[in-house]
Amino acid sequence: MDSSHRVTWRAALPVALLLAVAAAQVTLARTAGLSPWKGGGFGMFSTTDDAGRRWVRVFVTAAERSEEIAIAPSLEDAATRAAVLPSDAALARLFRRVVERERRNGRPVDEVRIEAWRTVFTPGTLAAFSRRTRDVVHRVDAPAPSRP
Repeated sequence: MDSSHRVTWRAALPVALLLAVAAAQVTLARTAGLSPWKGGGFGMFSTTDDAGRRWVRVFVTAAERSEEIAIAPSLEDAATRAAVLPSDAALARLFRRVVERERRNGRPVDEVRIEAWRTVFTPGTLAAFSRRTRDVVHRVDAPAPSRP
């Protein structure tokens, strides 16, 4: 193989990798709810659907309590990841962290409900409203969600 053919192959590799990342990002954004700003960021100039316009709400239920809990600093990373890509794995990870935190703080927990939300803008008027994109319930006594 001559040196000019090797240079062409080496020049094509970054292009092929970029195209693969772009295809994966677009696919995840359309099928799994990934924010277009993440996973390569190829949609960041075409949408306002970024991490700042996505959030999760967490509700904990036990025999003597049923309440929405604030996202504590120890849960922020898992909550942001679940909001940006509300996949089963990300929501299960947040569930496990919520249960661990509640138990560590001596609070009972039987069930955790996690809602993923995003801000949507109405075409034409651009009126903003919130849309729930996922809503999952995990029971503590049920088999633990699989680890990613």
